Amino acid sequence: MNARLSLGCLAAAAGLAAAGCGGPTKVDVADSASTQLNGAANGFIDEGDPNQNLDMAACLTEKTGAEQRKVAIYMMLDSSGSMEETTGTIRTKWDSVQRALRGFLVETANSDLLLGMQFFPLLKPGVKKFVCKTQADCGDDGGPCFLSTCRNGSTIQLCQSNADCPGGAQVNPCVQFGLCSRSDPAAPLACVLNETGSCGAGQGVCQDFERTCTNATSCDPTRYATPAVEIQPVSTGLTAIDQALMGKLPEGLTPTVPALTGTLQHAREWAVAHPDQTVAAVLATDGLPTECGVAQQTGGTETINQVLSIAADAVADDVPIRTFVVGVFQPGDGASVNNVNAIARSGGTDKASFIDASGDVDKQFLEALRAIRSGQLACEFKIPQSAAQLDYFKVNLEFDDGATTRQLGFVRDSSGCASSPNGWHYDVDPNQKKPTSIRVCPNVCEQVKAAASGSINLQLGCATILR
Repeated sequence: MNARLSLGCLAAAAGLAAAGCGGPTKVDVADSASTQLNGAANGFIDEGDPNQNLDMAACLTEKTGAEQRKVAIYMMLDSSGSMEETTGTIRTKWDSVQRALRGFLVETANSDLLLGMQFFPLLKPGVKKFVCKTQADCGDDGGPCFLSTCRNGSTIQLCQSNADCPGGAQVNPCVQFGLCSRSDPAAPLACVLNETGSCGAGQGVCQDFERTCTNATSCDPTRYATPAVEIQPVSTGLTAIDQALMGKLPEGLTPTVPALTGTLQHAREWAVAHPDQTVAAVLATDGLPTECGVAQQTGGTETINQVLSIAADAVADDVPIRTFVVGVFQPGDGASVNNVNAIARSGGTDKASFIDASGDVDKQFLEALRAIRSGQLACEFKIPQSAAQLDYFKVNLEFDDGATTRQLGFVRDSSGCASSPNGWHYDVDPNQKKPTSIRVCPNVCEQVKAAASGSINLQLGCATILR
């Protein structure tokens, strides 16, 4: 579809011909929210009120090509050890995701899309690796190595010597443990290594597993706010992203709290420095938060609420940043699916893209990236700027699909699209902040993308039609 903006001349007075129509109308976005109208009902035209009349002819005189806002994405990609799990194909999750990303980069290399990337988890400075076989492998700041547990107890209790276990060596010794080979992978049963029968009947044998340095993960959000590859046009960043992917091995756990905090921090910084771009965060993960949350630091269990709050705060910020989520999970993992959907809702993107790890992850992940790029991000338009002040409450949108023309009503924000799907809104409330873009509701967006020819017309100078 060919989107166009119609820039109407401002009428000198009601019922009079528009003034200053000798050339393209010049408008400018005010530096602060409009004070001419405060958004109250009497500042708008109610399309359902027959007593109100809007002479649209006085507002629609010229057209110019619309500039859709460039899209910049900062992606935080899960590279934890669980990404080594196999999928429905012969490849691991990690291999499949890499293939999908490379395919997406090739597809978008000649577009105006901008993309940057970082991985999580990251190591603490000075710590060399996540995995270990001895305590020395973790160094001074990354350990201890997850080798031993106190023998008696209902949960694994990390220890390095008998002194770490209540009751003493005779009652509750510190022992090296493994996992029973036939226990449920989702809730594995711990056992004592090199002790016959420690798994019990039907639970298999006690096997060793890959150990991790328990404090190797960086919990510093600024580490994740520093990209492995800076946001840039895909055409220039393709090689750097490819090399970053090749140099990364899946290992470690899932520090979602600092990872998402850093992602949104950098996305916001980029948006401030590039106000002409629509900037969004993409969180791609195959697991729930397991590291670096407040609950972990106090010995409890992480709650998803901390992550939801981070995502919600970013949408409500003076420079709002939305979070798109791609979750790679096995079918039946309802808790993970519910949590990533909750992150997406809190992050202003409705729901996550779910990747079925038992299927073709390559294809699904590529489709998810395509959907993010061609979805709502593709239906945002620049607000025209020039020499005169624009009253945000004297703006209307008209959609021409090539066959019919209809007026789109204004809704306050994205939540208004639920009751008024054929509407539009600014990226922020113009009573509170300076808008930077115009967004059409998802229903209109789908029609815009489906239209072979047509136009989005922006009409200036008349009271906004309120849905």
